[in-house]
Amino acid sequence: MSFKIENPRRVVQMAGDGSSAYYVGQIVSYIAASKAATPGTILPLAVPAGEADTTNFQVVAGVVVGINNRTPVYGDTLKANTVTGVLTQADQIARDWAFNKGMYSIGDPQVLLDVAIIEPCSLIEGPIFNAAYGTAPTVVTDTGGADTTGYTTAGTTGACDFTPVANYATIYCRTGANAGLYRTTNDTSTTAPDVTVAFPYDVALGDTFVRVPVKQGYSRIYIAGPGMYIAAEKTPATHYFSVFVEKLDLKTAGSETALFRFASIHFDPMRA
Repeated sequence: MSFKIENPRRVVQMAGDGSSAYYVGQIVSYIAASKAATPGTILPLAVPAGEADTTNFQVVAGVVVGINNRTPVYGDTLKANTVTGVLTQADQIARDWAFNKGMYSIGDPQVLLDVAIIEPCSLIEGPIFNAAYGTAPTVVTDTGGADTTGYTTAGTTGACDFTPVANYATIYCRTGANAGLYRTTNDTSTTAPDVTVAFPYDVALGDTFVRVPVKQGYSRIYIAGPGMYIAAEKTPATHYFSVFVEKLDLKTAGSETALFRFASIHFDPMRA
């Protein structure tokens, strides 16, 4: 599964837009890009445009947790049950639907999604992938060796997946004397990590690390997919969502995640 909400307060059934592909675990929006009205109720969250998405102006709605298909349809690429919206009378009647609820009659054949509502205090866990769903962030290896400053003097590694923004990225040690430790980085180099607080032990030639463009606390993230994962390859400089990260988990390749909540700006359709 992609995104999930920790202890969702409510789940509401909502209508799709008649053409988009929806997936369980997908973040959806109330508003289309550039404040356009949404056909139907919700549509997949598009990638951010502008700082805090202030070009697209999307308003996050929730995470899809169910689909009114009688028989689930599995999408192998994004590893989730899926449905594509239908528009015409014939295509709606041809659907094998079930599980309608709330304001929707059991006889309504349109595509309906169960959506766990995202609120400003909602904690959301999402995967961090590199350029495609299921692809882990690149593991980088120290090539400089003999570092006795704990990377407070920039080290030398293989290239990470993105160009860091100072104080908005994290490095995690996978192997070596500092294995299991996280540090925020203040560099802007793909190959010269420089941390704000020293790793407590010397870094040795061959130690391995993973770097992501996310940090604990106030952070910037780029969600892609659409609405299916945090992109490890995107530099959070000019296009991003503003979030507050409670926890990162970078221990296992392919299972890297962030636990976060959206900043309140993403809930205001009237923002400038």
